[in-house]
Amino acid sequence: MSLVFHNGRISEGPIAVDPRERGLLLGDGLFETMLAVRGEALWRHMHLARMEGGANELGIAFDRPAADQAIDALLARARTGHHALRLTITRGVAERGLAGPARAPMLLATLDRFAADQMFQPAWLLTSAIRRSSASLASRLKTLSYIDNIAAAREAASRGADDALMLTTTGQVSCSSVANIFLLKGKKLVTPSRDQAILTGVMRQILLSLAPRLGLSVEERAVTRAELNRADAVFLTSSLRFLRPVTGLDGQPLPSRGLPLIIEALCEAARQHSGHDPRLI
Repeated sequence: MSLVFHNGRISEGPIAVDPRERGLLLGDGLFETMLAVRGEALWRHMHLARMEGGANELGIAFDRPAADQAIDALLARARTGHHALRLTITRGVAERGLAGPARAPMLLATLDRFAADQMFQPAWLLTSAIRRSSASLASRLKTLSYIDNIAAAREAASRGADDALMLTTTGQVSCSSVANIFLLKGKKLVTPSRDQAILTGVMRQILLSLAPRLGLSVEERAVTRAELNRADAVFLTSSLRFLRPVTGLDGQPLPSRGLPLIIEALCEAARQHSGHDPRLI
C-alpha cells in the first residue's frame, strides 16, 4: 500500500482531492520519481532542481522546504529495501477556464515498494506511431500530461513489447515512453540531443558525466532509426531501472555488447552518492 504525504501528514491509501484541482482536471503540474535505497533518495538534489526549473517555467510556485519536508517524512519510513518516491506539484484549485489563476499549488508525495529485480532487465521495443515534438513543453518538462507516452506504452504492451520507441515529428530517435535512449558504438556513446524532443533525464546526466572516465567519447545529436540496428548496444536509462539493455526492436534482435562496464560505473556512482549499491537488497 502507498504511503502519501499531503497537507503536512502521512496517510496510508487514498486521500481526498478537490474536484477543481487543475492537476486532476488538466494535467497542469509536474512530477519527479526517485529511487530510494535504504532511506536515501538517489540524486535527490538533481530531481528537485529539475522540478523547480520546470515549475518556474510554468509559473507554478515551488516551495523547496515543503518538498524536502515531504521527502524526509517518507524516507523515514523507507529505511530498508528499495522504494519509488514520487513528488507531484500542481497549480492547485481554480475556477473553470485554462488561463485563470489558481489559489495555491498542491504538493504531495507518495512512497511505494520497488522490486530491485526490475533493474537492468532487458527490453524489447516497438516503434510507436505517436511522434514527439521538440516545440512541446510536454516533451521537455516532466509534466502530468503523459497521454502520448501512455498511448505508446499501451500499444507496445498490446503487441508483446516491453516499451515503445518514440520518434520525433521528423522521424529521428527521441526516447522510449519512460526512458532516455543511448547507443554504444565502439568507444562512442551516442544519445539524442536536447533538441530531439527529449526529457533530460537525471540518469542520462549522470551517465554523460561518467563517460570520460570510462574512456567513452560522447555524441549528443540527431539519431536515425537505422543506426540502432548497427550499434554494438542500445540501452535505456531511467531513475528507477537505471539501465535496460534493448535486446530487440520491432521483432528483430539487437546485440548488447560492452554494457557491464557502464552498469558497474552507474552502480558505483550510486554507492558513492548514497553509501549503498542499488543491486544489493
